[in-house]
Amino acid sequence: MADRAKESFNSAARRRGIVAAAVLAAGVAGVQADDMQTQYQLSLRHTGNEQQIIPPGKAEVISPPQADRPSLGDIWAQRGLGSDKITAALGELTTEQQQNLARRSGEMFKQEGFAEVLHRMEGGKQKKLNELVQKLADMPDGMRIITTNYVRIDKEQNDKVWREFQEKAEPAFYRHLAATREGELRDAGFCDYAIDCLRRGLGPTNAQGISYNVDIDHLTERAGGGVMCTEKSIDPVLGGDAMFPINHASNLCLIMREVHVQVKNEINALQNISEVPHGETRRIIMAVPDENKQLMMLHAKDLRAEMQPPPETSYFALGPSLLITNKLQEMRDIVTDSTPAQRESFFNNSIRADFEHTMKLWDALATSLESAKESGQLRGRDITRTMGNCDDFLKPLETMMTATQMPQEALENLGNISKRIYAYLKPDDTGSGPAPKKPEGRPHANA
Repeated sequence: MADRAKESFNSAARRRGIVAAAVLAAGVAGVQADDMQTQYQLSLRHTGNEQQIIPPGKAEVISPPQADRPSLGDIWAQRGLGSDKITAALGELTTEQQQNLARRSGEMFKQEGFAEVLHRMEGGKQKKLNELVQKLADMPDGMRIITTNYVRIDKEQNDKVWREFQEKAEPAFYRHLAATREGELRDAGFCDYAIDCLRRGLGPTNAQGISYNVDIDHLTERAGGGVMCTEKSIDPVLGGDAMFPINHASNLCLIMREVHVQVKNEINALQNISEVPHGETRRIIMAVPDENKQLMMLHAKDLRAEMQPPPETSYFALGPSLLITNKLQEMRDIVTDSTPAQRESFFNNSIRADFEHTMKLWDALATSLESAKESGQLRGRDITRTMGNCDDFLKPLETMMTATQMPQEALENLGNISKRIYAYLKPDDTGSGPAPKKPEGRPHANA
């Protein structure tokens, strides 16, 4: 940032006077900025800084000098976060970021263990600490910081939780939103087709199958849910069969994808939560929606249907494909023993609408792959992840559609889109596929 802003901050960081300490001792975390200003001004009356007396004949009223509020550096230092590393991280913020973080600091320090998390970050790289502090300063409206215990579960259990989410919780949550929040969804900008998708338990897309830029977020992360991921109970909101509490509606939120991925998930990743050993617990800070936005946090001005990179685009086709595959599996014996006319009737009445929607989603993936390949942005890592999604969800759908002898036209359409997708996933002439541009990358929020 500009040298002037840094000098201003460094100067303010050195002013840790008696008055600032008194304000903080009175409980900075529990008062608003205006209240802190009032307390500070009141304290001046006891230090000889009374209001100036206006000389006779002077029309102009001379006001007392306005006292500075405690600086961001003062606030954090008085809470035990005054080390060189913390000061350096705060010093990298712009004036606006400093003001934003100062405004939010009281709320953050109310969270048990907040300072301890920052102390742990001090032991790591300065760059990560700087990035985390910047994320805290740039928190979007509607989000807040809490502290929570991250209790790591093993991969096998996490996979069970994820499968249950796709099969039960995700479609039930979409239907719940459509039934209870349709007006808000429309006000946010969802089209009629998207609302109809939600009613059917499907992710919201436009009529062409292009997904809106929203995700369902697990407020408490699946991989760190501990007992929430091991002991089932009936969701009081969604009902139905017992599910892991991590998948209950109270832990789900329809959230803007940018906020989910670039704010919440980035804050998690900067704390290296993936390195927590299975079964162990770590106190972390986590970005979550404000209490009145925990079911939905949508920004109407930003809501849009848009094409995503290949791995993310494939994600939206997974749940719908799984639901069709499961339905065919359940009906396999009955359907395969029926006549062709009966099978076609079953397809038309029970499968066709969701199948055609799912085909749009896979077609969107093919378009995304084509675009990425033409622009040279199709990385080896993206191919691997997309291939895994297709192998686990597109291929089983093909297999079950064939096994249950669904109408030939549907089988041909599915086969054609599958061939088109896999053609983009084949390795190049070297047999290794395009090399990734970056050695590191983070998967989609729900991958």
